[in-house]
Amino acid sequence: MLQLQYQRVQAAIRQVDLAGLAPTMLAFMKANVASNALVLVDQHGVMSKPGCIIASPSFSGVTDQDYVHHWTRDAAITAVEIAESLPPNSGVDQALCDYVSFSEICQTNAINSGHFFRAAFQIDGNVRDWSDQKDGPALQSLAFVSAWPFLDDPSKATARQVAQRSLNETVNNWRNNVQMFGPWEDVEGPSFFARAAQVRFLEQVQSTNTLGLRPPAEFEPALEGMKNALDTHWDDAQGFYLSIPGGVAGDPTFTDVSGFDPNTDVVMACIYGSISCTDPKLLATAAKVRAVYDVGGSTSYPINEADRDDAERGFGPMVGRYPSDTYDGNVGRDREHPTKDHPWALCTANFAQLYYLVARAFESGRAAAYDDLTGSFFGQIGLDASTVNNPADASTVADALRTAGDKMLQAVIFHSDHYRLSEQFDGTTGFEKSVSDLTWSYAAYLRAIRTR
Repeated sequence: MLQLQYQRVQAAIRQVDLAGLAPTMLAFMKANVASNALVLVDQHGVMSKPGCIIASPSFSGVTDQDYVHHWTRDAAITAVEIAESLPPNSGVDQALCDYVSFSEICQTNAINSGHFFRAAFQIDGNVRDWSDQKDGPALQSLAFVSAWPFLDDPSKATARQVAQRSLNETVNNWRNNVQMFGPWEDVEGPSFFARAAQVRFLEQVQSTNTLGLRPPAEFEPALEGMKNALDTHWDDAQGFYLSIPGGVAGDPTFTDVSGFDPNTDVVMACIYGSISCTDPKLLATAAKVRAVYDVGGSTSYPINEADRDDAERGFGPMVGRYPSDTYDGNVGRDREHPTKDHPWALCTANFAQLYYLVARAFESGRAAAYDDLTGSFFGQIGLDASTVNNPADASTVADALRTAGDKMLQAVIFHSDHYRLSEQFDGTTGFEKSVSDLTWSYAAYLRAIRTR
């Protein structure tokens, strides 16, 4: 019996409604969320608790990676999209209540292990042997804010308790970045992404304080200190924000930090953190990131050139994590024969969201000027100073920005496996690789579409 193969079935991208795919992406994402009715059993026979959100159903033997685990950051980003998918005033959502309960289990186990900022957990809530990352508790607390209207009273009490602990630890440890990692989990040091996520959390407490938290005594100095610390990431000579200034390789399979910038996690610090989408230095960094992977860039993907040259496509580019990335979820990291890095679905979707955010800023009168810092960002999508700096052309600029974001999402959908999203696409062939059904990939797509 003949069976259709992935490489023979691809999206008719010109007919695809990007927003119309959101319910499909939501369903794929929620399949990785354990509930009272459905639990996930990993390859070791461990059964998950309700509220566990696995990173991917892939485990060792399918690829050389085991992603059947709960990452605090990935789960928080996913929980936000679950909350945002619910109609207002729709009442209590059990999945979000379960998420809060499972978060409390993980936090308690992290405290008992002496690693409050532990980033990953087993599917039963026990601590995983993994790195510590400071973005997780902040993003988790922000997820509770999104989930708040859909929680029952016991879950609200638990969310407040968990977030209060996170606030206390964030404030008390804001200076300590020893053995702390960024979102890519391979370089140790003060992370721009983590700091931006923490600042966003503290700013939420300072403004609306939805969860009713008690600011610790050092709250104001910590918030001001972290804001000032973000400024120290700017490298004037290179013209971009550094992901982890002075970072050192913390993963034994990753040794070269010289090519760690420009890093897409800086763009993500706008998507998930406190960095404004109209910050000229952010836009300058984003332009550097895109230039690395686009046609003619130092780490240009052949598939980006193929997508541009094909008259029926004309979309892209897709972007990766950082220039020296050699991670490949199918064949592992080989120090002697490292593979070329590959574009990531979540990185590309987050970059598309940046375009949508800037478009909205122009339409609401918060335009960014075309200047020496931002010129490359606007120039990459065909905009010049006379158009960007003319308030009468704000809608024209916004349309161009939305088109640029759409082209990135079109590339993601075209290269998807029947709309399913893995972690990476092969940089040469465009076909999916690494772990399948990455929860964060779906959440990133949904977040971008919401912004659009």
